[in-house]
Amino acid sequence: MKKENDQGTRELLMEAAKKEFLEKGYNKASLRSICADAGLTTGALYFFFENKADLFAAIVDPPLNGLKKILFEHFREDAEEAKKLTSIEGLDMDHSEISDRIVGHIYENYDSFMLLLTSAENTVYENVVDEFVDMLDKSIPPMMANVGGYTYDEYMSHWMAHISMDAFIHVIKHEKDAETAGKRLRSILNYLVMGWVQLALVKK
Repeated sequence: MKKENDQGTRELLMEAAKKEFLEKGYNKASLRSICADAGLTTGALYFFFENKADLFAAIVDPPLNGLKKILFEHFREDAEEAKKLTSIEGLDMDHSEISDRIVGHIYENYDSFMLLLTSAENTVYENVVDEFVDMLDKSIPPMMANVGGYTYDEYMSHWMAHISMDAFIHVIKHEKDAETAGKRLRSILNYLVMGWVQLALVKK
């Protein structure tokens, strides 16, 4: 019973913290206000979290790591498929399935990802977008270079990584409905994949 009560109290604090961080940002968020909103004392908060940074991390870390796992698995699978290709015509241009997985995960944890995108200044997460660009930079070009007869343009590949992140972020920030966001991003991702092939792949 105590474990259930402890878990309920922890979740209550995290929900109150989400609201506070979203409204005020990380810097201006007050632990006192969070506790008051949750109907708890600051002592209760420090029983579960070391400080404000630890509380913020508890909210954003699990969803963030979940998204990274989805992407790493996708890149690994695509890299294996690319090794089997002998020409660019064999590339799968339909990335609707991975787009739906990404959107599903993000919108199941929408508040956490909005915190990462809008309220992470002065936290260890403030450069999270750059981290994802770096992930694309490291994962996609080597995979595409496996396609027979082609190499990749490093500059254009890096540019496409930024464009891809900007496109996803724009939709996530402005579209609150998961179904509509999924439809938009499915089309956008398929378009970006074609752009990546046309701009970043160079015939040897």
